[in-house]
This record gives sequence, C-alpha cells and structure tokens, in this order.
Amino acid sequence: MTRTDSFSMKKILLTCFEPFGGETINPSAEAMKNIIPPFGCELIKLQLPVLWEGAEKLLFDAIDDFSPDSVLMTGQAGGTSAIRIERVAINLCGAIKDEAGLYPGGSARPTELPAREGAPAAYFSTYDARKILDALKKENIPAGYSYSAGTYICNYIMFSALDRLASTESDVPAGFIHLPYADGQKSGSPSMGIDMMSRAIEIILAQMI
Repeated sequence: MTRTDSFSMKKILLTCFEPFGGETINPSAEAMKNIIPPFGCELIKLQLPVLWEGAEKLLFDAIDDFSPDSVLMTGQAGGTSAIRIERVAINLCGAIKDEAGLYPGGSARPTELPAREGAPAAYFSTYDARKILDALKKENIPAGYSYSAGTYICNYIMFSALDRLASTESDVPAGFIHLPYADGQKSGSPSMGIDMMSRAIEIILAQMI
C-alpha cells in the first residue's frame, strides 16, 4: 500500500487488483500507477490479491486505519470497450476459483456462499453515478452504467466495502468501476489505453470529494 503525502484532511482510498487468469498485467493496477489525486487530497493506493481469503481483510484494514472520505475500487472486465460504472453489488460469491485455486470460503470444491452472512441481498453504490457519467462523457471517455458486477472477487470486494461502511452508518461515497483490457493486452478484444483509464479515474475521484 502506498499513500501520497498531503496536508489535506480529505483522504481517498483507491484500490486495484493484481493480474489474474493468466494475464501478465491488470489494467486497474497499471492505470493506478500514474494517478494524480484531486487538489488538496491525500490518495491511498491499495493493490488487492485476487483471492477469496485475504483481499477483504486488506480492504477493511485500510478503511479502519485511514478512515477515508471516499472509496473507489477498480478492476478488470474483459470484453468491454468502455468504463463500467457499477451500480449494485450482490450478496453472493460464485463458484469460481481464485488465483490460489480455491472457491469461496477456502473450499477446494465448487461452492457458492453469501459475501456476508446476515447482510442485505444487495447494496447500491453510494457515489453519484450520474455526476460521474456526465463528467466522463464531457471528456469524451467511453463510459456507461453496469447493473451487475458479476459474482467474482470484484463484486465480493464491492459488496464487502459497502457493507462495512453501512454498518458504521457512514456517508462516505463508495463504488466500483470496471476497466477494459489495456491496449495490446489481448489480441482481438475491445480495449482502452492506460492513459485514458488513468484520466478516467482522476475524473471520477474529482466527483467523489
């Protein structure tokens, strides 16, 4: 985890993921490298593993340690050519192997589990999605809403963060965006340049403070 020094009281937690699924890069991690935080803000960068066991603890530790004023989570979604502004996370971890070869709950067998026992069926993102979409379109960055973050670890992390913040009655704006493959990452698939992704994240962060 890294953080930029700042005298500001405004703190932004920005997360990305490590490469997964045999990829050598994750565009969320690449895009995060060159992010310039909004003026007067402190940016806390956190790279998460693509693991059912461990990613959530790192996220919660960062939320508890830094008490961020906003939380933006990012990840990769192949097959799209636009920024996906996720609107909802569901309380379900699908029967999908993580990078350790395990299923939800650390099981070696295909298993579906709730993201959080006793939590609501779903949470809506708490950032201003319309404001974000309008700002991206103004800069001619392809973007749109998404109403399914899937059932893999992106959805799990989004749901967990929103549940954690809701449990403390926090009004911190939080949400998740999916990024396309980076240019040149996967032949024949839709993609976007890393510089454009970085710029998109900077625009989104500016709408969340």
